[in-house]
Order: sequence, then structure tokens, then C-alpha cells
Amino acid sequence: MSLTRRTLACLSLGALAAPRLACAQANGSAPSVVELFTSQGCSSCPPADALMLELTKDRNFIPLTYAVEIWDYLGWKDTLARPAFTRRQKAYAEMVAGKRVYTPQAIINGRMHCVGSDFSSIARLRAATPARGVKLALQASGDGWRASGNLPPTLDATGRLILLPFRSRETVQIGRGENSGRAITYANVVRDIIDLGVLEGGEFETRISRKDVAVDRADGFALLMQAGSIEMPGVVLAGAMVDPAGIRV
Repeated sequence: MSLTRRTLACLSLGALAAPRLACAQANGSAPSVVELFTSQGCSSCPPADALMLELTKDRNFIPLTYAVEIWDYLGWKDTLARPAFTRRQKAYAEMVAGKRVYTPQAIINGRMHCVGSDFSSIARLRAATPARGVKLALQASGDGWRASGNLPPTLDATGRLILLPFRSRETVQIGRGENSGRAITYANVVRDIIDLGVLEGGEFETRISRKDVAVDRADGFALLMQAGSIEMPGVVLAGAMVDPAGIRV
């Protein structure tokens, strides 16, 4: 089904119904996507989890948290982890991290990696991965949102439009393992990875409605234009985000 016809569902978020327009494009204000792979069983992860909370306050970033299963065998099964998130981390490791899988691991714009608690490295890698001349916009419309954008035909890439419902905040009391007894609050915790279809050169428009993106108590979402595929994610070409405060980039 073409993106111009496809109707997807999104959550009822109250403040998100305001008729605002947000654009991520090739200029200095384009946000960078920081994907943090973390685990409740990782004693090194809480500082990175706390940093993600801070990044939600900075409009230069679209921070996304993925809980992974790689440390479940140590005695505490991560309550937020899903196999799809572990697969995404391993796919990034193959492409940009020299096959290194670790936590906390941050992937910046799908292009570079660093320790997820190291803000100076995140900022440096953001500067090293400039915008790609791609436009993406979100606008409240009817019972949801209208997404539109442009993938320049001169850009040597095809991509996919990917929807990532998330919980903007989630506090977990950890009962065993390396973080036993700690209550950790996570930011923008991804609950699903939804493929909206292929993007080719030129303009596109699609609708995101309120009904089906309310995945597992999600109260926000990110929208990514990304090269590659779900199983082999590549460079993030553009991104936008909706959280309980409204549309933001």
C-alpha cells in the first residue's frame, strides 16, 4: 500500500491535538537521533539512563531507549526488553560498531556508536553526522497526524519510514541482579518497531491516526526516515517526535 494512502493508528495524547507543525530538515536545527541500548541487569547503565532523561529536555536530540535481553541470564529478566530490540542492537553492531555489542551503547543517527553515558562523545558524534538534505514534518490533523517529507532523488539512498511508539517515562523497581534494590526511571522507552513502508526519491505524505500506536501503554512516538530495513537499519535520514508535551523536534 502506498504511503499516501496508508492510515496508521496513534494514541490519544490530549495535548498532542494542538495544530502545531514541526519539521526536521537540512539545517542547524535538525535533531539527532540517539538510540540507547540498555539493560536493567547492567550496573553500568543507570548513568546512561539518567542522561537520556536529560536529553528529552534538549531539542537538539530525539532520545530513544531500547531495553535488551543480553544480560537476562545474570539473574534478572529485563521487564521492558523485547527480542526485536536485541536484534536491532546486533544489526547496528554489525554495521557501525565493529560487531561490538555492549551496554550502555548509544547509536547516533544510525552511523556511529559510543558509550551511552558519555555526553561529550554523543555531542561530538552528533556534530560528525550532519543532516542529509532530507525533510520530514509532522502536523496534527483530524484524529491524528499528517507526516510529510522529501527524499531528494539526488541522494543515493532509499529508505523506510519507521514508527516507534514509546512510553515517555517508566520507573522499574529491580529485584535481583547487579541493580538489585534500585528503582530506575527510563525515558522514551520504545515498545514496538513498526515498518510503514519504503521511501524512494521524491515527496511523500502519510496519515498516522490515534488507534493502533497505543502499544503497551505508549504515550508518545518517534518517526524515522531511515536507510536500510528493519532487520538491517542504516543511516537515519531524518527524525521527528511526539511526546505528551506535543509535537517536537
